[in-house]
Amino acid sequence: MEPARSQDVHAGFATRQPDGGLQICCEQKWNLLKLAIEVLFALLLLTPLAYAAPPAQEPAIVYVVQLDDTLSAIALRYETTVQALVRANGITNPEFIYPGQRLVIPGASPAPEPVVQSSVVHTVRRGETLSRIAWRYGTTVQALVAANNLANPNLIHCGQKLIVPFASPAEPLPPPFVAVELTPLPVVQGQTLVVKVKAEGIVGLSGLYEGRPVVFEGEGERWALVGIHALTEAGTHPLKLVATDAGGQQVEVLLNVLVADGGYGVEDIVLPPGRASLLDPNLIRVEQERLAQVFGVFGRRQLWVGPFIVPVEGPVTSRFGTRRSYNGGPVRSYHEGIDYDAPPGAAVLATNDGRVALAEPLTVRGNAVIIDHGLGVYSGYYHLSEINVQKGQLVKRGDVVGKVGDTGLATGPHLHWEIRVSGINVDPTQWIWETIP
Repeated sequence: MEPARSQDVHAGFATRQPDGGLQICCEQKWNLLKLAIEVLFALLLLTPLAYAAPPAQEPAIVYVVQLDDTLSAIALRYETTVQALVRANGITNPEFIYPGQRLVIPGASPAPEPVVQSSVVHTVRRGETLSRIAWRYGTTVQALVAANNLANPNLIHCGQKLIVPFASPAEPLPPPFVAVELTPLPVVQGQTLVVKVKAEGIVGLSGLYEGRPVVFEGEGERWALVGIHALTEAGTHPLKLVATDAGGQQVEVLLNVLVADGGYGVEDIVLPPGRASLLDPNLIRVEQERLAQVFGVFGRRQLWVGPFIVPVEGPVTSRFGTRRSYNGGPVRSYHEGIDYDAPPGAAVLATNDGRVALAEPLTVRGNAVIIDHGLGVYSGYYHLSEINVQKGQLVKRGDVVGKVGDTGLATGPHLHWEIRVSGINVDPTQWIWETIP
């Protein structure tokens, strides 16, 4: 028999021997070793790519501007720069920021949640103590001492301004509530509070603040306006929200609204001898009853669009909220609007779209025009020399509604302009600078 010949197998990696075994040659061994090294190297390169996590996104912080805040102070607090804040928020004038404004803080490390820190400034009144102030704002004497670097907690004086730190725990809302937003917070005496609520699977949403109903609008995210009275005590006030589902079950949420002191001054108004009689309580009562009939109507449709405009050209002679006395008497009232100094006969403009709800002479307010902007929002124009619109007439922002005069309880020609939200006089300035809601 012929001796058995070797046969190639596996493409030359080995040769079969006569005894049936396999023999791998040196060159083939080296080729196998090279292949193993290449496979191992490829695995080492691919492994980090397969398991590498994407870079973490740095969280953004949103800060709500408080009273007396400045952009430089906010930048210092969060270890950033004014220029960075300006770029991140598209600010055109670094000198102009306002309470309630929301600012994105670029590159800031988040504060330990869930505690949102803010503060208000309280002006000490006669007879107040540090413990009384702490109780009013729901904080502690120790927190007030630390925030104001007080050497002696028992030594504070009338007129002193104190920083009141305020911490609100972010407790989870009960279903069906998803989110609640109150802006601005804190809200200054006389401002308009906007309440926005997200809730799932509800058919009704209502609220109650200071015994007054809070009426919500919209679908999905619902919103409501709350007028904060200019004489509201500074401190926390309860806001109750009630959600109703399709089965009629109700869930309540109680929130604290922090009201800050407006720091309003005092004016003594000297009336001409012939007009002092207009302060007769009976005359004032009759006029208040007439106004209540007008402001008591709650239109179910929003008529205003965007921010309001200034009604007349001229300097402001008296701002909203100023406490008032007449002819040297006690301080018993406050200024319910803004007074503009303008010449007699100057055109008075509608500050936004709406329907004329009143156009008639009143005893104290003189010739008056009141515009219904819907959803309980009204604007009033008083002491006019002429009325150029009629009740029920639709007007657009910028339409002439009357002329400046000095009718009613006035010391001279001027325009008194005011805004009411559900019957409560609020600061018109906020409605000029902001788009509400």
